[in-house]
Amino acid sequence: MNPIVHRTPSLDSLATRGKVAVVVPATNTVVQPEFEAMRPPGVTNHVTRMLLPPRPYDDMEVYRKALEVEEGNLEDALRVVLPCEPHVVAHGHSIHSFRGDRARAQHEQAALEALCGVPFITPSMAVLAGLEAIGNPRRIAVLTPYWPPADALVVEFFAACGYEVVGAAGLKATGPVAVARFTLDEIRAGFRAVDRPEAEALIHVGTNLPVSSITDEIEQTHRKPLIGVNVATYWQALRRIGVQDRVPGFGLLLAQH
Repeated sequence: MNPIVHRTPSLDSLATRGKVAVVVPATNTVVQPEFEAMRPPGVTNHVTRMLLPPRPYDDMEVYRKALEVEEGNLEDALRVVLPCEPHVVAHGHSIHSFRGDRARAQHEQAALEALCGVPFITPSMAVLAGLEAIGNPRRIAVLTPYWPPADALVVEFFAACGYEVVGAAGLKATGPVAVARFTLDEIRAGFRAVDRPEAEALIHVGTNLPVSSITDEIEQTHRKPLIGVNVATYWQALRRIGVQDRVPGFGLLLAQH
């Protein structure tokens, strides 16, 4: 396979401040509209899609093994979008970046940046950066759309990074497209189920779960910050290219940091 050609990022009549390339799974219907809702003036988003192998939901052992080894056609998706000369790439796919620990996540992000020639934002590193930005609370509660093997992967990642996960649960979506079908009431109930009095912050992992628009509400209801994976990824993409706009309506992180 031919190497990806590095291109110099460029501005244009609409992208007067920066271009954000966005890579999402082919089945994801949430990242694109959520990123558009958070987009400041003068920034444009450019979406490409990657195929992922199907993950079984009726055999948890096979599901667990798939999490360890599955790979999508990320490089093919990057070849499609990088010719538009973006300033940063935001990866709208969570679970692969939560495998292992901080060192592995940093290594994988650095490798992708070297591949693209521009900053590459992975969800796990963005969530960690978001936690650090709000004061680095150590006790967290995590909501995902996943099944127990993936939930365990996420919990193990945060534990390896020095956080205490005091509550965690997955909504058990029956497929990737089904994640986006959870209602806002079901998501609200999910946060009520994982929250604990000792939790200092809430975390959302799973990019196809539509949490961003209710982040303010969840923070007010639970009286603690919520670092959602989509908000954190887009927030860090903006900050990495020097766009410092505080965008209200999506929680503490994007509005104040």
